[in-house]
Amino acid sequence: MIARDQYHHFIPRFILRRFQVEPVKSKAERRKVFRLTGVDPEYVHYYDIATSSLDTRPIGQVYGVQNFYQDVRNTENINELEEKLADLELKAASIIEDMHKALPRGTFTLKRRDLELLRKFLFVMHYRRESCSSQYFQADHPGNAPARQWIECFMKAKGIQSAVEAWLHVLRYYLDTSHSDIMRHAAELVDKYGEAGLQKMFTETHVPPDLEHYPALAYRLQADHHFLSIWEAAEGQEFVLTHNGFGLWEGLLHGEPHLHRIFVVSPRITIILRHAVLRPEFRSCIESGFRSTLLNVNAAPATPIYGDRAGSLRANSKSARSLVHYRSSQEAASDSFVFEITKLSRAQTLNLNSVVLLNVEDTGSLTFLSKEHILHTVHAFRSSPSNFPQSNLVAPLIERLTASMETELSALRSPSQSSAAFSDEDIGALSLVDVVLYVLLMQICTGRRRFPSAYDRAHLVLKIMEKAKPTLFAHEISQEVEKAFQACEVDLEDVGPFPESMRFAPLLPSIPNELSSQLFHLMIPYMSKRGAGMSRGKEVLEELQDEVAVVSFLTRASCSPGVWHALSCSSTEAPKILSGLLKEDTPADELVINFGRFLINDDSPSALPSCYTRAYGLRTICGMGGPTTNHISQTYYWLSAVMIKGFGSTMVDSLPAPYSSRPCKRPKARLVRNMSKTHSDLLLLSMKIFLQKTGFRPSLDTITKCVEEAAIVNALAWLGMHRRNFLDFLLDSIPEMPVGFKLFEDEEAIGST
Repeated sequence: MIARDQYHHFIPRFILRRFQVEPVKSKAERRKVFRLTGVDPEYVHYYDIATSSLDTRPIGQVYGVQNFYQDVRNTENINELEEKLADLELKAASIIEDMHKALPRGTFTLKRRDLELLRKFLFVMHYRRESCSSQYFQADHPGNAPARQWIECFMKAKGIQSAVEAWLHVLRYYLDTSHSDIMRHAAELVDKYGEAGLQKMFTETHVPPDLEHYPALAYRLQADHHFLSIWEAAEGQEFVLTHNGFGLWEGLLHGEPHLHRIFVVSPRITIILRHAVLRPEFRSCIESGFRSTLLNVNAAPATPIYGDRAGSLRANSKSARSLVHYRSSQEAASDSFVFEITKLSRAQTLNLNSVVLLNVEDTGSLTFLSKEHILHTVHAFRSSPSNFPQSNLVAPLIERLTASMETELSALRSPSQSSAAFSDEDIGALSLVDVVLYVLLMQICTGRRRFPSAYDRAHLVLKIMEKAKPTLFAHEISQEVEKAFQACEVDLEDVGPFPESMRFAPLLPSIPNELSSQLFHLMIPYMSKRGAGMSRGKEVLEELQDEVAVVSFLTRASCSPGVWHALSCSSTEAPKILSGLLKEDTPADELVINFGRFLINDDSPSALPSCYTRAYGLRTICGMGGPTTNHISQTYYWLSAVMIKGFGSTMVDSLPAPYSSRPCKRPKARLVRNMSKTHSDLLLLSMKIFLQKTGFRPSLDTITKCVEEAAIVNALAWLGMHRRNFLDFLLDSIPEMPVGFKLFEDEEAIGST
């Protein structure tokens, strides 16, 4: 008897029905409609990436291949594997139906055997994909090099002629063999070779040709090394389904794709297999070698409830074979597992959808439940720089959805209504991306738009961002800038208040390429040390995101005198580089120059009774005025950086007792504004003597002398906040400190009597 052709789904119908355009009908209702109309009543939205077409298609004609699971070697029943898959799907459908019913409760409980069946279903869902059929047992495939001899020996022993036949043969093994038996087969190999031996076999040597039950190891890798978690989409969000959306790897563990495996089972639920290293008890030990966009999702493994105490002890056995033996026992069948359903935030839902979309292929497809939600999702995906140029594959979908939704809106509008009668909420889904910004980013990414310097490029992008609608690209930059800025403000020294009417100099829109390189070489590490997540990547858009973050930070800092002052004193290169971002003669330059003239022409000693008070005044002017380009300020910043660097390199543990055990930090330390001439002369002279040991040579010129002393005062302020025990050591080293000497507000005076 000749078998009739069949359309074999690699994504089961019960999953596709959850994405159905019309309400899901019962089996009896579907049959009735089909008898009356001859039309399949089940349809889904279907976007074909290769043709950029969007339409609705019958469930019976999507996500499958004609005669896909037919085993021509099985002459009695060529479609037997499809029937076995249908049986597995039927059981899994019942579990996933109960999972959806449990969403309002926030928890879901499974018996051990049902959990094993669900895990088996998930593994088979990945294995049964079309892309796996021709590659898993292709002997000359580069990824199969360690197993080549085993594959050739296996095919010869079984009389198998092709990689697809081998794939079907192993599929039969997975379907016919219970979860417990597959795990027992794997445990026997673990006991025989050890974990290290198996790892070496796969990476350094080769799989022995006579290794029995080799396919069980892949099954065990997923079952034992990953815990199962249930993720629910945020309210107002949905998960998207793609042709290869079952078993997608996400996240890198030291370069290997092992952190997450994704299984989208409905618009509301995605089942995630998460690597055991991400269990809550290990999360504090997460290393820099972990790369994932899903690490911020706090999903925990199920809580086991064992049938008896003995079962609990045996379930935690460290022997692979003993553990498998217990799990397959009758006692273990009564064990239950309680899953906390993880409700994702809007951003987390978009991140997971982005992973799915990032893995679509140019010959693939995607399906969704509602047009509004997928439009939002695709816009968010397109706005992230890390998704270029892959996002081009779904770009036409935006156009198709927009046209479709506008047509639907027009159909709903009565003839007397104008478009103005619709609120922003009605068309909000159509305006989620800024076209001008997007076009510019694409031009930069493709090299069609070039700039004299990276700074010029970043400056233009920032200006457009400031006028654009909110985007993920801008949001990520804003977050990192905010982190760095807050860190600077927490650590800010008191440089005095600035007048509300103070005008600040804007940054230049263009600077030379050499200066641009120096700027980013200075600023990216500076911001990174203050908590900003700078990618330091080599891709164009990764570089651009870092550079825009720098220019955004500098734009904000230029209007915050305290932050600009701290930045200017952060290194000896900073003063010259930062002044190059400004047009000469800034409003702050005028303040500093006028104060310099006052110092030269000062005939009233009572106005500034001591060198300390005068130096404090110059420091305040430089600190509260904002960005400057004048020589006085640049010299002050440079000297401050030299002194702070020298003091900062002092090792606190090299100080003698009791200073070595005193606190280093005193964040709220604030210098006094005025000091008597006697105290001032002794303090500044002592500091200059100390600095001379490091190569410092004091100047006799009035202005330069005052600038040097202002830098000393600034260094004292820094020491008071960051190296207080070292400063105490210095002050106590001053011989015969006069009575009543006081350097900081809210502190008692010191000195000998």
